Amino acid sequence: MIRAATPLPSGDTPEQGNRFLRFLVTGVVNTGFGYSVYAAFVFAGAHPQVALALQFAIGVVFNHMTHGRFVFGTRGYSRFPHYVAAYVAVYLFNAVLLKLLLGLGAGAYLAQAIALAPTVLLSFKLVSAALRGGSDDGKGAA
Repeated sequence: MIRAATPLPSGDTPEQGNRFLRFLVTGVVNTGFGYSVYAAFVFAGAHPQVALALQFAIGVVFNHMTHGRFVFGTRGYSRFPHYVAAYVAVYLFNAVLLKLLLGLGAGAYLAQAIALAPTVLLSFKLVSAALRGGSDDGKGAA
């Protein structure tokens, strides 16, 4: 039996709400992985901006797999270039914010921890568009 998605009071369908919840859960895993990589590079002596660049380079493949499969149900790499473009935009946003926070006197660990919240919000919007072909209507992209 096929049922139409019933809009929630917010205007989202239950499927969109479930997708956002899956994105948040996956985001916790991805953020934990990414922050651990960042912290390891800083601990090893890397400059925070270098650590951030390395973390994003390593994280893009890991995060594409988790977002694509668990959140959006996509397989393969046909949307990978779009995902990378979204990821680069998120990286640039994060790098500028990190530089600003470091300039305000926050330490490397605290600055990146503060930058996480706005970066995650931007990431959801851009990753949704990248993996869904520019829409968030619940229809899968190849």
